[in-house]
Amino acid sequence: MDKTLSYVGLCKKAGKLVCGTDMTTEAIRAGKIKAAFTASDASANTVKRISDGCSYRNITYRTLPFTCEEIGKATGKEGGIATVGITDNGFAEMILKSLEQT
Repeated sequence: MDKTLSYVGLCKKAGKLVCGTDMTTEAIRAGKIKAAFTASDASANTVKRISDGCSYRNITYRTLPFTCEEIGKATGKEGGIATVGITDNGFAEMILKSLEQT
């Protein structure tokens, strides 16, 4: 498993991860998210919802180089996860740095 995916799984275990498009969108609106990520195969509508919300609230947004299925597996969820949000600055920075190195 890629290091970035391992970090996403670690965030889940630490309780600093919001999974799913609806929950991530709500957390963005509530100002709880430090960074948001979508899967490489997320739908155009999902990408627009998340990127627009992040842009409006000045939250870091990136597309992960992983599929919904891979993100779901890393977070221990059945099926795919198109969107995740990180609620902790330290974890967000760790994932962003890991993405820069790949």
